[in-house]
Amino acid sequence: MLPEKRRKEIVRKVNQSNRVTVEELTEEFGVSGPTIRRDLASLAEDGHIERFHGGALPASDETANGSQLRDRIQNPSGKRAIAARAVEELNNGDAVFFDTGQTTLEVAKAIPESLSLLVATNSPENAFELRESCGEVKIVGDSLRRTSDAFVGPSAESYLRKTNFDTVFLETDAIHGDGGLSVSNEDEARIKSLLCESGRHVILVADGSKLGEQSFREFATLDAIDVFVTDVQLEGRLRDLFDRSDVRVVDNQLVVE
Repeated sequence: MLPEKRRKEIVRKVNQSNRVTVEELTEEFGVSGPTIRRDLASLAEDGHIERFHGGALPASDETANGSQLRDRIQNPSGKRAIAARAVEELNNGDAVFFDTGQTTLEVAKAIPESLSLLVATNSPENAFELRESCGEVKIVGDSLRRTSDAFVGPSAESYLRKTNFDTVFLETDAIHGDGGLSVSNEDEARIKSLLCESGRHVILVADGSKLGEQSFREFATLDAIDVFVTDVQLEGRLRDLFDRSDVRVVDNQLVVE
């Protein structure tokens, strides 16, 4: 079977089964594990599926539509509430990095006019927004990913290894019950891992939909985070997880429409 046809069949099987493993696919198509993993990587890059460790899931609306969702933010009021509180962590003159994502975009929109900041980002959307409030913006990265509009690549990684930020606004696709933070793409995972190392004050901004989830590539654990700002209230074992990692939680953030 030609690779193109096999990949179409993989997408069909993933959508029908809702979850498949690499082992199942190697048996189904009679090819090696590395071949299936390359297929899954290609399909995930194009937004046809979502990967997890050892298999694949159907693409979410955000993955499937990529940048077409720019104007259709999921949970807009929650993200605005998170952003309104997150900017209170900033101080005049801070060097700040804005990770790629719709929540960090809302943070960029919420920056008070009174603050003077040195800003950098690997997101073109964030860059245009930050230009309005902060003037000059450092854009970091070599190539632009189609499905997430994130700049990634060796120059971005080199830059982040040599640069220190007062504050990093970080996003994640998933916050697992064991404290792992993960995303669907390895290139973005490397960027996020370096952001955790380069930020003196790392602020994770994520709404409740990310809690209890797991994506393909883990890039850090909660131990790398200083502050977590979210729209939902954390209770029980989940709250204990953040407390054990010494993360300051700012939860239950709401916007009155």
